[in-house]
Order: sequence, then C-alpha cells, then structure tokens
Amino acid sequence: AERGFYWNLGVALLLSLLGDVALMVPGGFVPGLAAFLLAHLAYIALFKRGVPWFPSRGALVLTLAVGVGMYAFLWQGGLPVGLRAPVAAYVVAISLMTAQALGRARALGTRGAWLVAAGACCFMLSDALLATNRFVQPLPLAALWVLASYYIAQLLIAACARPVWAKP
Repeated sequence: AERGFYWNLGVALLLSLLGDVALMVPGGFVPGLAAFLLAHLAYIALFKRGVPWFPSRGALVLTLAVGVGMYAFLWQGGLPVGLRAPVAAYVVAISLMTAQALGRARALGTRGAWLVAAGACCFMLSDALLATNRFVQPLPLAALWVLASYYIAQLLIAACARPVWAKP
C-alpha cells in the first residue's frame, strides 16, 4: 500500500516537473498542459486512497463551478481557439483533483488532509493567475504570485500527503 502511495506521489511530482520544463520552452504550452493534466490524474488517484470518489458533492459542485467560471473568463478574455479544448480538459482535471482533495479532507477531518486540500486550492489559484496573465491581461508581479502559489501547493501536497495520512 505504501509503495503505491509513493508511486502516485512520485508520478504526480515528476509530471509536474515535466510540465514546468515544457512551459519554459517556446511552443511548449500544450505539452506542459498535458503533463500537468496527467499530474492531476495522479494526484486524484493519490487523494482517492481510503475514501470514496468525490466524497463531498458540495466540493465537487463548487470546484467545477469555479473551473467553469475561470474557463468562461479566459474565453471572453481571448483564449485562442486552438487552446480552447486542451484548456477545457485541463480545467476539468484540476477541478476534479481539487474536489477529491477537499472531499478527502472533509471525510477524514485530519490536519494533514486539510493542508493537502489547501495545497490543491493553491494549485488552482496558481493556474488561474498564470492563465489570466497569459491570456487575459498582464498581472503585476505575475511570476512571483504564480510561482509562490504553485510551490506552496506542491509543498503542502508533498509534505502532508504521507502514508499515515493516506490511510483512513
């Protein structure tokens, strides 16, 4: 069981690293998006351990509503036609990842589970800032806010999602 836990966490972190590298390369946005989408699927599998799928319907509805709202904001702000489908798929994946983390926190009620859920929310925030800056309008100190929220997200998830936390 612990091996599977570490495998899921390692895959999610490795895919995130690949996404980071791809975003640094010209023309690497879609490959980076794909790597992060797969990372979120690995995180969903990690956050599923010991709890049902999406144990909080409220969290699921809320995160999907936030995702739809953000997608609509990006669409009206100038999201290129060629990126609409990949970004839509990504928004669904990150929304589901966050819903699973929030649902797990609610189901388990542990400090670690809530810190991981906070990390998932920080991930959504980071991506919303990155997308707003890239597709809608430049944000002051965008790199600082995007990277700070992203690294806080990864740190909270990696540090607080440990095998003790992974067991009900």
